[in-house]
Amino acid sequence: MMVGTKDRTHFIGIGGIGMSAVARILNGLGAKVTGSDGKMSDIIASMRAEGIECFLGHDEKNLGGSRTVVYSSAIAPKNEELAAARRMGIKTLHRAEMLSMLAEGKTVVAVTGSHGKTTASALIALIFENAGRDPRAAVGGEMLNFGSNALCGKGDYFILEADESDGSFLKFRPRKAVLLNIDREHLDYFKDMDSAIRLYRRFAENTAPRGRVYYNADDRILRGLMKGRGRGHVGFGTSEAAGVRAVRIRQRGMEMRFSCVIDGRLMPGEAVIPMPGRHNVTNALAAIAVSYDSGIGFDKIKRALALYRGTKRRFQVRAASGGVTVIEDYAHHPSEIKAVLRACAPFGKNIIVVFQPHRYTRTRDLFKEFIGCFKPAGRVILTDIYPAGERPVRGVTSKALLREMKKSGIRNAEYMKKNAVAGELKKTTGEGDMVLVLGAGDINEVASEL
Repeated sequence: MMVGTKDRTHFIGIGGIGMSAVARILNGLGAKVTGSDGKMSDIIASMRAEGIECFLGHDEKNLGGSRTVVYSSAIAPKNEELAAARRMGIKTLHRAEMLSMLAEGKTVVAVTGSHGKTTASALIALIFENAGRDPRAAVGGEMLNFGSNALCGKGDYFILEADESDGSFLKFRPRKAVLLNIDREHLDYFKDMDSAIRLYRRFAENTAPRGRVYYNADDRILRGLMKGRGRGHVGFGTSEAAGVRAVRIRQRGMEMRFSCVIDGRLMPGEAVIPMPGRHNVTNALAAIAVSYDSGIGFDKIKRALALYRGTKRRFQVRAASGGVTVIEDYAHHPSEIKAVLRACAPFGKNIIVVFQPHRYTRTRDLFKEFIGCFKPAGRVILTDIYPAGERPVRGVTSKALLREMKKSGIRNAEYMKKNAVAGELKKTTGEGDMVLVLGAGDINEVASEL
């Protein structure tokens, strides 16, 4: 995409993690970028420091002389700025459309799946950067290695996180498509699993000619989806069917160690990723598969993996003091919560979970799964549901979830207002406690206060 340095592009909701990555890339390419958002945030502050003009609040005056306006699925059609742009004939693009335009002429690596997209994308970006490939990247979380959710490299590769939640991942035509898993997620959009699988199949089929699909061979649904595709796909995982396979997996403190077999050949040495949990081994295998297939040697891949510092809100250690460890994680789906709790088990700590459910629809659709996913925790504190723009659903509340948890035999759960949680935990935590602050809303404020 040719970007004019004088043409102004305006982002509605620029403080969103996905929108800000696209805005930063466009800004890095020399275009004039502005944006607006409903409230101040660390992302807004950092983008202002990078020279991006960010307005607080939505007003059609913010459009100025914009030639293009970018919006996401979170922006309602009646939004003042979006409605004004359409009324004035200004070109409007969905975030995925702009991202796709920025990826023109690049070798696109698109990562999708219900869980793990951000970690897998960040790992691939780190490996390619350390291998001297100077990639461009748009990731759904701040990569701590780079202090940003975007890379503006001039190399041939563009690594991006392809959002399945609204079907916008179908706007990409990647050379390398990565499928991590398919779970009962975003049912407000997909409606049912059959619909979800059909769209994931279309995503895989969108892979460019002579491209590759990399898929989790341990995922039953993905195995079925890939069956009969013939050549052009690579499985990763722990099963014998995987072309890129982890063996001798072990967790040591905050890191996972494993040996890797590629196309039947045991690679030299041991791979280390400084993140706990077998789910992160899967994410690392996805990154290994793409990188090795792109001509990056295994020694370089290993070195980069060992340097990984994580992304914000993905098993991020926020504090460790007085024998108490505070960890923040974006987990907001029962499968993700289970994975985080499994990763914590080897530490032998008393686990205290603070969980903010995310969206009324997700809480409703996965109500039964949420009831049972906290069983390994020593204590569970539920806060009110973060609406993410949704209207309340009758009967769907954190208190209703708590009642059903207690009926199922989980006695160590309680409800608490978010602003009271940190004060309560300061009084009641002690040596040997591990506090997990979980959720995709503003529950990070509790982690910060702790």
